[in-house]
Formats: sequence, C-alpha cells, structure tokens
Amino acid sequence: MAVAVALSSTGVASPALASGRTAPACRATTVDVPLGSGTGQMWGELCRPAGASPSTVVTLVHGATYNHNYWDFPYRPGTYSFSRMLNRAGYATFVVDRLGTGHSTIPPSSELTLTSEAAQLHTVVQALRAGRVGRHAYASVVLGGYSLGSAVSEIEASTFHDVDAVLITALGHYNNPAGTAAIIANGQDPNTDPVLGGRHRYDDGYATTKPGSRETVFYADRPMEPGVLVADELTKDVDAFLEAGDPLVIDPSVSRAIDVPVMFALGDHDPLMCGDGYEDCTSTAALRAQEAPFWTSAPSFDVLLLPNAGHGLNLVPNTRVYQAAARCWLDRMVGHG
Repeated sequence: MAVAVALSSTGVASPALASGRTAPACRATTVDVPLGSGTGQMWGELCRPAGASPSTVVTLVHGATYNHNYWDFPYRPGTYSFSRMLNRAGYATFVVDRLGTGHSTIPPSSELTLTSEAAQLHTVVQALRAGRVGRHAYASVVLGGYSLGSAVSEIEASTFHDVDAVLITALGHYNNPAGTAAIIANGQDPNTDPVLGGRHRYDDGYATTKPGSRETVFYADRPMEPGVLVADELTKDVDAFLEAGDPLVIDPSVSRAIDVPVMFALGDHDPLMCGDGYEDCTSTAALRAQEAPFWTSAPSFDVLLLPNAGHGLNLVPNTRVYQAAARCWLDRMVGHG
C-alpha cells in the first residue's frame, strides 16, 4: 500500500493488484529457523491458486538488497509478479524474506553466512514437506533463487538433497568484477538511507544501495518502466558484507553436487555477470557450453539467455518470455499436481 501511494505521488500510474478472478489465496507466516545458538524467524507468504491444493510449492529466495517484493512485485503484479504468475499456472509459492531483511529476524550481521542461510532454508523446505506451513504437506518442493539467493539455494540443494528441482537466476560461475566494484562504489549505510533509515538500527556489517543507483548497478541502464524503477527503490533492502564475499558463491563443487533438474537463466546485459572473459552472454548456446561443466550431476540443465535484460529478470519489460520458459520447465520437470 505504501508503495502504491508513493507511486501515485510521483505521477506514476499504479494499477490495481491482481483481480479477484486470478487472485491467489495467500497466508503470511513465520518459520522458526536456526540462528547461532538459538532460533530466528523467517517470514514468508504462502500463496496457492484459489480453490486448489497443488502438490508442488516453489520456494522463492531473493538476492542482496532485495526482499520478498522482488518475487511478488507490488507494481503491476499481473506483469511483474513471478509468484502470481506461478499461482495462475497452478503452483503454490512460498516467497520468503531471508534473515536480515524484510519482516524476518534481523540479527547481528556477523551471524549471517551463506552456509547458515542454507540451513535456514532447509528448515523451511522440511516444514513445507511436513505440512507445518499452511496446514498442507507438499510432495514436491522447488527452489527458485535470484542472485545471492541463487547461491543460498544451490548450497541448500547440494547439501541436503531434499528438493525436486532448482531455478538459478542471475548467478553464474564467472562474475564480472566491474559489477561488484560498482555495487561497492554505490554502497550506502542503511541507517542514513531515505527508504531504510529508522526501520531498524543496522550494524556496520549491513549495507544497501545509494538512492537512484539501482538502474545502472543492476539493470545496466536497459529500458525499464519508470514505475518499476520507482517501486524497486521504495522496496529495496539490505545485505550483509560477509555473504557477498563468501567464496561459496561461485564454488564449482557446490553446483556439481546438485542432482535434480536445473534451469539457469541470465540477462544478456547483466552487469554483474556478462563481459569478455566472464559469463559468455553472446548466445544461449555459448552460455550453456560455458556453464554446463559446472552442473554435471543434474539430470537436466536448461538455459535461458534473456535478450536486452540486466540483472533483475523479474522486472524487465520482456519478463514474460522468462516467465513462460520457467513455467514450461516446471511443467516438464515437476508439474503442479
């Protein structure tokens, strides 16, 4: 609602959320997850097609300086909400806030690592399978990751082997250091940020992005809807330094241990991945040839290189091409039951 009001005040049209005809049945909840020697609470929203009880749930994990809004975008959700697209296709979705972001527990940044977050995600997967989330036990659980959330998803799948398929987006094995340098150069103390200031007292290990920098840093100045850029700024979040610098982000031993179907999606102008000597974004065939050796245990490895797209595939104007590919891949590999 706050985003809708802000969009209106900036002169950007804010169409109504999904109509009643297609609106899913949703329930917000929290899951107790391990945190240090105690527990934290991971917030999530479980949505399913109204009147249906699918046997598959897709758990969606956001990246650095994002939260659950990346997967269930509040601006023009009929176009940009990946979660609602899957609900319309018959799937249940569980969109989470990783610890340190959104409505979840915000611990000292030193307690957040990719390994600890993978263990937390494992707890969520087990809760979904056991029916402890939404009072319905899911026979199939798929992980969908974005950027650093892809790394968390990879570590969970390779360590615990308890999911049925993995969607990896905006993360390859040849990261472009210029993109990382741009993020660092545009770092902002969240306590002094116009959006995040006053929400929580973050320690020095947390950071966000400078106002107005996301269009260049994440989207490579590709054509974007003005309303998307406004909403993306208003819903941004934080990340912990320790996580982004973890060598497990691109460790080949992690991806090679994943033994379920994988879909790998990247934008052909991703400033954090693409470039000479880094991810080969010249064609889908070239990208697949480069990445396939890192996924040797996966029984299938599907690749999508989305044209004219930066880092955030959910928010680009042609996102429906990527959505359709992901939906067809899910239908082939798992199905919604």
